[in-house]
Amino acid sequence: MKEDKRLHSGSTGKDRIVIIGLDACDADLVERLSKEGHMPFLASLMKSGVWTRFTPTKVFFNDSPWPSFNAGVSPAKHGYYNYLLIKRGTTEIERIGAHHCRYLPFWSLLCDSGKQVAVFDVPKTFPIEGIDGIQISAWSEHSLTLKQPTSGPPEFIRDIIKRYGKYTHPREIITPRSTRQERRIYKRLQSNLETKLQATEFLMQQEDWDLFFTVFSEGHTAGHQFYHHLNEKHWAYKPETPDDLRNALPDIYTQLDTALARLFNNIPNQATFFIVSVHGMAINYSANHMMPEVMEKLGFQVPATEKKQSNTIGSLLKWTTFARNLIPLSLRDFINTHIVSETVHDKAVSSAFSSGIDWKKTKAFFLPSDHFQGYISLNLKGREPFGIVEHGAEFDELCDEIRYELKHLTNPETGKAAVHDVVRTSDIYQGPNLYELPDLVVLWAEDAPINQLQHPRFGVISAKGYKLRKAQHVTDGFMIAGGKYINKNAYLSGASTLDIAPTILYLMDQAIPDEMDGRVLLELIEADFKRNNEPIYGKRPAMIPKAMRA
Repeated sequence: MKEDKRLHSGSTGKDRIVIIGLDACDADLVERLSKEGHMPFLASLMKSGVWTRFTPTKVFFNDSPWPSFNAGVSPAKHGYYNYLLIKRGTTEIERIGAHHCRYLPFWSLLCDSGKQVAVFDVPKTFPIEGIDGIQISAWSEHSLTLKQPTSGPPEFIRDIIKRYGKYTHPREIITPRSTRQERRIYKRLQSNLETKLQATEFLMQQEDWDLFFTVFSEGHTAGHQFYHHLNEKHWAYKPETPDDLRNALPDIYTQLDTALARLFNNIPNQATFFIVSVHGMAINYSANHMMPEVMEKLGFQVPATEKKQSNTIGSLLKWTTFARNLIPLSLRDFINTHIVSETVHDKAVSSAFSSGIDWKKTKAFFLPSDHFQGYISLNLKGREPFGIVEHGAEFDELCDEIRYELKHLTNPETGKAAVHDVVRTSDIYQGPNLYELPDLVVLWAEDAPINQLQHPRFGVISAKGYKLRKAQHVTDGFMIAGGKYINKNAYLSGASTLDIAPTILYLMDQAIPDEMDGRVLLELIEADFKRNNEPIYGKRPAMIPKAMRA
């Protein structure tokens, strides 16, 4: 690492921590491209430092990896599992943002510590008062969790926008009408990555940071859009795809590698660094779109005999359904993207969900979610407004019954099981916000697309023609660690995304909250540091005060 004298003004010998996140960069692809010479800088860091894959979590909630990484606690504590969730105590579906997470990120514990902090677009976070330094949120984050970019101090985001402009987020196109659409996304991602790099270099040079944490989101967007072009086993792979689109995802990874090399020119020799990705990409085989019908046919979810339109949005839905089906798909996509606001869309989803279920007869219901894992909640007394399922034996028996029935779903096109497993959340996680989470998670079989579902009790249902997102998230993340206090000969076994927060606090000589579920990765740390520094544990709270939550 090349020493940058601009970073040494004010203090000498400071123990800096640098964390660079590569959002949703796939571990398999990173390893392959590094070996093939397409990511030479990362390959050199793998050799000089410590490379490890994070141990996959047993159940994966789509939006939980970054909150878990940031706070060092499980979803049963931080409560953040999906961007759409049911508002417990109601039958409403709401879109949540960064403030929903019940625990603050680990750098909140640096308040009044004298540490200078720079945090730039770490997903699912917001600027925290009382921290010395600069925090920027929702400028280039993949899925924005704040209504607008913001910073602490407030004027800094205005400076970033003045210098580098507004970050234009390309929209994922599930069914592109032409290669030109995908090329535009590719070019935009290339331009965005260069802009984010320049803004990050600028931020690095502002102060003598104790902790610098930035995340690049471009690999995440590129993964969803281009993964199927690269993987010959993908159900959407087409041999005739032009070479530039087939290479789009590897090219973005190569550009990220070049960006890292430039950033490391600004990182002084005495720094300790971590390069992380908390999840990767894989082929999507979800059949969530058929699950409400499955739950109804199995008798768990009872449809309302007459849907009550309780508001203007609901009434509007009733009159527009027929007209909507007459509109060509391309025009419908344009209207949904550019004319119908996100707020109107969310209210429509919530209204359709709430009014479509007979809550007084329903035992369990399928939750609106993304296109990946399926989420089921039981209509539990005391938690749901019309709960009919008792805690204890009845709850347990119903979970077992749902699992039994769903495990009998088959894919008629293969004759094999359509569901890999149905996992009870409480078997995996424990925490004060456990019942904020779905009770059951449906993990789909990953051997073929699921266009139909068959069950001995109701026969076959079909959803042929449904436009499914082509790439889903997987729990396989990775880490590369190196620098001053890293044991380059370390062998890590069972390292988790939950372990980084307590490890960083340990390296920064800060108390580690008892609430954290992760452990300090002592085997990763250089011997002299461990001899001179014992981990400090305390009951210092890391929870977000209720007044700060959305």
